Amino acid sequence: MLYFFYPSRETLEVSLTGTSCALNCNHCNAQYLSRMKTKEEILQILEKNPGRFKSILISGGSTPEGKVPILQHMDFIQKVYSMGIKLNFHTGLLTEEEIRAIKPYVERISFDFVYDDRVIQDVYHLKDKTKEDFEKTYLLMRRIIGGRIENEEGLPQSRVVPHITLGLKCGEVDQGEEDTIDELAFIKPTLIVIDVFIPTKGTPYENCPLPNLDKVLKMIDKAYRRTSRTTTLFLGCMRPFGEYRERLDVEAYKLGVKGFVLPSKALRDLVKEKGEEVRIFNECCALI
Repeated sequence: MLYFFYPSRETLEVSLTGTSCALNCNHCNAQYLSRMKTKEEILQILEKNPGRFKSILISGGSTPEGKVPILQHMDFIQKVYSMGIKLNFHTGLLTEEEIRAIKPYVERISFDFVYDDRVIQDVYHLKDKTKEDFEKTYLLMRRIIGGRIENEEGLPQSRVVPHITLGLKCGEVDQGEEDTIDELAFIKPTLIVIDVFIPTKGTPYENCPLPNLDKVLKMIDKAYRRTSRTTTLFLGCMRPFGEYRERLDVEAYKLGVKGFVLPSKALRDLVKEKGEEVRIFNECCALI
């Protein structure tokens, strides 16, 4: 069984801080925030299109501490939750108080699991944070929000879904990725979403090369070999398009990846040829 995801059909994305971010990370520089809706736009869309959208990715720019200032926006969160909308929080290094505040409204937390101090300090500009801070926050979220659940697909799931991005150091894939996978293999989440760095216009990294595809596939192969007994692997929404994605998707499928956001045509053709059963979802992949 494979899972294909087309999240924009039923999931909206909101930046709680608009285009404002205190970190302006090298790979993003708030460029991705400008593509998200504001709170006011989200409410207008939901009111004009009742029943069309089922979920919202709650995101935004970060404070200097590496988190979205979630407590300032609880009125919005409570309002959309009361409308029957599922909420997927992408909100960074929340404190225990903040995690407990959002707990009643959490369908999922998509957590960027960064276990590489060079990424944290040089790319994210979090000079006083380390990989241990990210691991502690992830484990705290998992303890407070709750662990394993069973979804309608019978796929083991957890409400806190770690995401990793390969090549965040200006396209470089190195020991940092190796360490991240080793640590996740030890922690044993039920699902890992893997993204791949995209050089983005308007960022300090816009002229960086794409991550070496063979090295990316080597990391995916390692992740599968280290975690396959306990963990399902998906490829997330951030990964290069074009020929790169065509080969990445096909090779990742051969390596054991089970879910793909916006799968390439090459992969769709291959699984059709093989007669592989595919389930289609129209929301964030973490919401499966």
